[in-house]
Amino acid sequence: MNIFRKLDSSQSVFKNESAFSPDFMPPEILHRENETRELALNLAPIMKGMRAASVVLHGPPGTGKTTLARHVLGQLREATGKAHPVYVNCAEQGYRYSILGALLASLDYAVSRRGRSADELLGYAVEMVKKSGKVPLVVLDDIDMLPANEKNGILYDLLRMRENFGIDCTVIVITNRDDFMASLERRIRSSLLQAAIRFQPYSPAQLRDILKERAKLGLLPGAWDEDALGMCAGFAARNGGDARLAINALWLAGKEADREGGAKVLPAHVEKVRGAAQDLLRAEQEQNLSKEEKLVLAEIRKAGRIQSGTLYSKLELNERSVRNYLARLEELGFVESVQINSKEGNTRIFSARK
Repeated sequence: MNIFRKLDSSQSVFKNESAFSPDFMPPEILHRENETRELALNLAPIMKGMRAASVVLHGPPGTGKTTLARHVLGQLREATGKAHPVYVNCAEQGYRYSILGALLASLDYAVSRRGRSADELLGYAVEMVKKSGKVPLVVLDDIDMLPANEKNGILYDLLRMRENFGIDCTVIVITNRDDFMASLERRIRSSLLQAAIRFQPYSPAQLRDILKERAKLGLLPGAWDEDALGMCAGFAARNGGDARLAINALWLAGKEADREGGAKVLPAHVEKVRGAAQDLLRAEQEQNLSKEEKLVLAEIRKAGRIQSGTLYSKLELNERSVRNYLARLEELGFVESVQINSKEGNTRIFSARK
């Protein structure tokens, strides 16, 4: 029998594998009722033709920030034709120019391949927004991925549209960092300090609820063991309460059950994929580092072991900022350090963890 026909005809625990995709939009956002209401209250003035406050959604990865923002904006679009939501993933659109291009594309404006400056694109965007008569709501997801100058530049463009061009624009910033505001120029902070919503890590019980709902959506009835869900939830709870990690672990366990020809996801399957899920989490954590943090980590990895003073001299970055980057890299477990006391003074030796 043809191997692909054989695979196609074999039993699977999945009924809708896309339910485990990072882009999947669940019908309900569990355990985020307060955050949903708070964001909706901030955006509600648009319904009456009034200006809405820009919002910072902050908290650890996997706490529902992106999913909730998309859910609320989808409902706002259903409720009024005055809103024009634009979602931008800053990991993919890493520059002011490309973010403005994404805004123009959402307004059905084809940007010419001929070289144009970011300021020209901003002018076109203002013109198109005025023609549309709508209020753009620009979601800047993973904004930590932008270089500092690009981040400050695009935020200035969007947050000052009323002052500079007489049109309203609401910005929703999504960041994994609670100290995000401190990384901005003062003039940007003053414009963005309007509303902030903190997303707490999910508890083990909350993660279990989320997994049970996702299992109902993505697995066949009866195709999972409750203890397997509990293991996935506990694993994610010990790694920062990241719902994406829990969902990914359940998906990988389902794939393992399929490989073994089982009819149900069991704790043994979760145990087998725990390492792979951990590796994926580690890769994602590194991907979510800022460009500056990646530079610092790369320099430490290149050196193997390096003194703090030597590290500062090799990087064209502010020394105080480098200290903050090192503290975060150590907190995430990418680097470790030991303090050395000598007659010349105290110094720290940094090395990369494997």
